Amino acid sequence: MTVLRRDGAPDHVPWAPLIDGYYMSARPTGMDILDAFREVEADIMERHVWTYRVNMNLPTDPGAVERFMSEGEVTFEVGDIRVHLKMEPHPKGRLLTKTYEIPGRTLTESGLFTAQSPYLPFPVEPLLKTVEDLEAYEYVIKRRRFEPNYESFVQEDERIGDEGIATDSGLTSPIQELLQHAIGIESFYTTFYTDHLPELESLMDAMHESNLAGYELMAASPAEVVVDYENTSTSFISPTIHRKYVSPCINDYADVLHERGKIFLTHRCGLLKALVDAIRDEHDDGVVDISPEPTGDLPLWEAREAWPDKVVLGGFDATYLTNWTPDKIREYAKT
Repeated sequence: MTVLRRDGAPDHVPWAPLIDGYYMSARPTGMDILDAFREVEADIMERHVWTYRVNMNLPTDPGAVERFMSEGEVTFEVGDIRVHLKMEPHPKGRLLTKTYEIPGRTLTESGLFTAQSPYLPFPVEPLLKTVEDLEAYEYVIKRRRFEPNYESFVQEDERIGDEGIATDSGLTSPIQELLQHAIGIESFYTTFYTDHLPELESLMDAMHESNLAGYELMAASPAEVVVDYENTSTSFISPTIHRKYVSPCINDYADVLHERGKIFLTHRCGLLKALVDAIRDEHDDGVVDISPEPTGDLPLWEAREAWPDKVVLGGFDATYLTNWTPDKIREYAKT
């Protein structure tokens, strides 16, 4: 990947499938993720090897994380914000509830971890439900801080060695974070975007400013490659809204990283055909995990033609691997 982007002359076509928690949940318990890459004879491009920590995510005092893992509950304070985490059994898996208590207001969200998705929870209760919640969350975001976690990243990158690279995980553009997680698609458009746009834009501005601080830390990190998991798709964002609220953020994040020689990739796994022109004009170095039908709508060769100056990676929808025969997969790969 790095050779392809920097020199344009790789010694083979990269084969670096997205292997993370979803895939690993179907492998033998305890299997090393690096062995999962080796098992399918892939170039190792490990995802989600963070170079940073976020002060609002987990407590930093000694033993607090271990206490949460054993007891399923922990409370910690960040200034005048009290954060409470609780993990409890659920008929379909494990339910994680997170609460922010700020002066005069409490924000609560929950997500469900299942056997099929043990690392990324399905949203159950959105964090932001009223216009007053927008202002409260802006208060939280303005107190969010990023701390370096470089040593942990270096250890994993050295473990990979010459077999590949570890990649950092970037911060998602504010509108995508709100659509997919903090608010949800329906409420975002029918309530907040329609009736409370000034308050919504104020929050997104604060989120973007905070994200930039995170990207500055990533730019100074030992990671060569940062992947921003946008999950882009016109199934929940129009080209016009994308150009207005996503493209400027992508460009700012790319510019920060490029100043320090980093490679910036964006994960866009959904419907992209209507966004081809917008994505072409953005400053990221490449688009990864591109999905053809039925998950997406853009074949890899069309993406390559549309974005000649970007790295493109993807082309295999997950349904191909579960529904097609090995011979059919081989023939498709040859095309």
